[in-house]
Amino acid sequence: MAKIIHCHPSRATHDYHIYTDLDFWDARLILKNLATVKRNFGSDPPGNDYPTQVVGDDLSRTTKAMIERRLKKAIVSPPRHLLAEGILKEGYFEFDPSEYYPKRWSRERMFNFTYRRLPLDSALLNSPYRTVRMSWKGEKIRIERVQRDKKFDPVIQTKQQALRRRNVPSCF
Repeated sequence: MAKIIHCHPSRATHDYHIYTDLDFWDARLILKNLATVKRNFGSDPPGNDYPTQVVGDDLSRTTKAMIERRLKKAIVSPPRHLLAEGILKEGYFEFDPSEYYPKRWSRERMFNFTYRRLPLDSALLNSPYRTVRMSWKGEKIRIERVQRDKKFDPVIQTKQQALRRRNVPSCF
């Protein structure tokens, strides 16, 4: 379900160069070691619409087909950098889930899928003093930062929790 745009050969810097509207972190997770996944900071196509580029040199036809098949199967969500930008500038981020998710999904499934994709380990969304609240506003999902009632100090009980707290991506 992700859209793919092939870069024009005269502008491509690699043998295989495509842009996709899938989020950077999702594309890295889906493609693993098949190709290099980069961010798209350019304006042609715009980075807000197509935030990810996938590049590679000397890729076989089967590898290219596998990359495109995996990307087309992926479910697109609003890019995390747009979410972060909206929360920083306006204090909230709002989007229409019908533009991203399949029509057959219920409102509850859209809501849960969006919540699971939020980078809650990031200090922007989840800190000892602030957290996020998701709600429906008409036909749109609204994500906003809210003040906690009291400071939240998590108790780290396992080594995995400690590692997750230490290795948090600081960027979107």
